[in-house]
Amino acid sequence: MTEKAKPTPEAPSWRQRLAWRQQVWLLQSLWGVARRLSPAQASRLGRRVMETLGPRSRKHRHVLANLRMLCPEKDEREVADLARQCWGSIGATIAEFVHFEAIIDRQAPDPLLQVVCENQDPEFLAARRPCVFVAAHLGNWELSGVGIQAAGYPVDLVYNPQVNAGLDRLVMPRRAVLGCRLVPKQNALRRLMGSLRQGRSVGLHVDVRVDGAPLIPFAGAPAATTTLPAWLARKFGCAIVPVHTERVGDARFRIVLHPAVCTPEEARALAVEELTARMNTAIAALVRRLPHQWQCTKRRWPKEVMRAHAAYR
Repeated sequence: MTEKAKPTPEAPSWRQRLAWRQQVWLLQSLWGVARRLSPAQASRLGRRVMETLGPRSRKHRHVLANLRMLCPEKDEREVADLARQCWGSIGATIAEFVHFEAIIDRQAPDPLLQVVCENQDPEFLAARRPCVFVAAHLGNWELSGVGIQAAGYPVDLVYNPQVNAGLDRLVMPRRAVLGCRLVPKQNALRRLMGSLRQGRSVGLHVDVRVDGAPLIPFAGAPAATTTLPAWLARKFGCAIVPVHTERVGDARFRIVLHPAVCTPEEARALAVEELTARMNTAIAALVRRLPHQWQCTKRRWPKEVMRAHAAYR
């Protein structure tokens, strides 16, 4: 694996610390209101808030540029509408944190979560061998692990700790409700290897840029992509299984486990680059199906690639 470790960040300035405190206050305020609402009402509130605020943020240019790369057939008006919906999905996801217990209750009279397994290979399903699950930041992507576990796979998920420690202290107890083991992104390799040796599956969201990683085609253009799923699959002989979480209504979701992009035998035989390319093909196809739910607020492709495609305007 060729991915480079990020340098140790500098101590935050007083302005940054003040901004972080404001972020914590805003999240606490939103959650305080959302708790008093039903899951659907909270979801709608979060969506409306971010549909208003998101397009005014500095990250909006990245959302627009990513969508231009993903959907080159769309005109500027369509891209702008998709971007607004993407921000709405982010806001809904944030507000839904306080209703995770209700959302994941599959015994409720009117369940809010449906899990579908599209792999119909009876031998694969019966074996329940450890897999490397890969997903994109679609719908409420925080729920991906719930669907994997509901399909019968104990799973450990990689997460990226918030730079703002105050936000992390708020978010992590809510994630614990989902019942998955969580592995911090930094130095995750050893933990993930241990999980697979214990017979547990692992899961990663792989649609984001990884600086220093190899350039592998994603939606038709080279993109720095993590090779960790492929490396793990090759070492342990695991299938790589794409997953996506689709928002089908206010606080309502459909989680789909797709057919594996490689068999355990292929995983051991193929090169890491080939396995990663297969993974990217599957994930990009899922994102293209639901571009309005793609929560990618950072540049996905290299600057020179995006400029060559006139993604930044």
